[in-house]
Amino acid sequence: MSYKYKTELHCHTKHVSRCAGHDAEGIVEMYLAAGYTSIVITEHLAAGTFVNMQDKSLEEQMEHFVQGYRKVKEAAKGRLNVLMGAEVNFAGTLSTDYLIYGLEEEFYHRCPDIYTQSKYWTASLVRNNGGVFIQAHPFRTNCAVTEEFVLDGIEVWNGHPFQKNHNRIAREFAKDYPNYILTSGGDHHDDNMYP
Repeated sequence: MSYKYKTELHCHTKHVSRCAGHDAEGIVEMYLAAGYTSIVITEHLAAGTFVNMQDKSLEEQMEHFVQGYRKVKEAAKGRLNVLMGAEVNFAGTLSTDYLIYGLEEEFYHRCPDIYTQSKYWTASLVRNNGGVFIQAHPFRTNCAVTEEFVLDGIEVWNGHPFQKNHNRIAREFAKDYPNYILTSGGDHHDDNMYP
């Protein structure tokens, strides 16, 4: 089967996400070789992202946060459509993460405190600015499924090879929520995680 568009919706770079080891150039070349047309850079947006920047302002932290997206966009040189996204985690929620799609870099500069708020506040802010708020890997070990009214959808398939994502459960769960947006992403972190 041939697809006109092939998009990665969940990708981290070593430039921002401390758990990632793949740089912008390597990511671009790998996804181009696999026939992708688009990629969404979803760096981790959480207190842990800025552990070495505690003395910096929220604005300075957000300038750091957008670096992975900028580097991938620059490395792509127009050969790959590179979009801004985020994977936000709120204090005290273990591995319960949320993907933000549909917002430009300017939003993150204008709202640098979104990761310091609650999922309720952030979901509302994202929606009011034209974005969508998706729960990432909702059935991964240590995650808690979020209330329906908070979400626009869920990630029903997460490709991280070293996590117990329980994708089958996520797909079955989604059948009860026909209005949800359903997403799928590689959760790319390292060069041994192929698209």
